Amino acid sequence: MQSVPIICVVDDDDGIRESLDNFLRAVGMEVRTFPSAEDFIAYRGDAGCLITDLTLPGMDGLSLQAELLRQGRDHPVIMMTAFATPAIRSRSLALGACAFVTKPLDPASLLALIEDALKTRQRDCDA
Repeated sequence: MQSVPIICVVDDDDGIRESLDNFLRAVGMEVRTFPSAEDFIAYRGDAGCLITDLTLPGMDGLSLQAELLRQGRDHPVIMMTAFATPAIRSRSLALGACAFVTKPLDPASLLALIEDALKTRQRDCDA
């Protein structure tokens, strides 16, 4: 039996965390939410996919990506922001993000990105 993927959400906005938590649980995913990058870094559980906001208090989303790479934590990252620029998008993708999305999020598109990230991770694990 295949386990339910754990989707981790990092966002300092309580409403966004709650909304994503409710949506992802409704489609059968297990969710862990974190109000800061530092809280996620302290988490040592599984993460099938990480969805993180770019703009966070303290460590921002790009710094979180860089720190996860430094630690060898290679789960797929979906970066989200309300303040997208081509330069920020390029930096995030260069750090290994599998997707870069602009808020407000389209739930169906986000779900497709998560499913693609989980499939890619599974292929990498099977290789």
